[in-house]
Amino acid sequence: MKHSLLKNLFPVTLALALGLAARAADRVELVDGSVVYGKLLSAEEGKFKVETSFAGTIEIAQGKIKSFTTDEAVNVQLASGSTVLGPVQATPAGIAVAAPDGQLAANTDKVTAVWRAGADSPATRQLKEQAAKLERKWAYEASVAINGRTGGSEKFAGAVGLKATLESAQDKLIFVLQAEKAQDNGVETANRQFAGADYSAFFSPKDVWYARTSIEKDTIKALDLRSSTAFGVGHKVIKKKLQDLELRAGVSYIYESYANGTKFDSPGLDFALIHGYTFGNGRLNNLLTYTPAFKEFSNYRLHHETTYELPITASLWKLKTGISNDYTSKPQPGIDRLDTLYFTSLILNWK
Repeated sequence: MKHSLLKNLFPVTLALALGLAARAADRVELVDGSVVYGKLLSAEEGKFKVETSFAGTIEIAQGKIKSFTTDEAVNVQLASGSTVLGPVQATPAGIAVAAPDGQLAANTDKVTAVWRAGADSPATRQLKEQAAKLERKWAYEASVAINGRTGGSEKFAGAVGLKATLESAQDKLIFVLQAEKAQDNGVETANRQFAGADYSAFFSPKDVWYARTSIEKDTIKALDLRSSTAFGVGHKVIKKKLQDLELRAGVSYIYESYANGTKFDSPGLDFALIHGYTFGNGRLNNLLTYTPAFKEFSNYRLHHETTYELPITASLWKLKTGISNDYTSKPQPGIDRLDTLYFTSLILNWK
């Protein structure tokens, strides 16, 4: 008999528990008569978000909702612009909000936004998101690479670099300083200094305009000074969290002065391919630039660089390895057209 009693009480208990759970939850009635119980999180742009126990957070189109009720006070904004805070009740015509100073009734289709008490309104949240996109943050990198040998031969090669990036979701400014020096048995094989700046800003979701400038000195190439400035537009062929591919096209001006007194200056074109891909534990970067001169299109410079960065600690240190190729179509006498550099450096990055 006890078993029979328990058997009869179980459905009643379950129904009572479900009834209490339903009464403790917000209620959304659809135009087809079905009802969804849960927690009404928000409503904006014609979509209601409801947190349910059976399907997680779901979205319901406002046009499919007949009425809704809430157990707690929520903010309800109407198409007229007025906002009321209070618990919502269902009415034959739509909803009614029980505010402290009275009751406000409206059709459900007149509701433009709903948000929980204490939460930001959709308009406030959008303003914060826009402000976050425009917020610029600095990031820094310092790199060093030193190789040497003594005994049977005397060799030394060293390179240092500093990179500072000021970036937001809408623009990016990069400053770069580099210096390298190398000797082989007393003979200087590398002596180069470089400084550059690059700025780009979006004027549409995938299109940017850019401006860059740089100065360079290379004793081995007999280059006393190379000054290059360019500006133009770029297009993000790929713009994803893990991969970015940008193509650039613009105009440039180049000035070169060499140790033998030769000088060259000319406006020209500026083309670039900038690619980056983030793996699970590293990042691959590719850069390809082509800058022909208007004065003589056969006089151009082609630069390529591929690097791979591998984190070696949680946030501060990285190992960077790569190859750089610099091709000058008309170098000074005695200087090779192609200069290739293989490198590995230790990078400290911080913000």
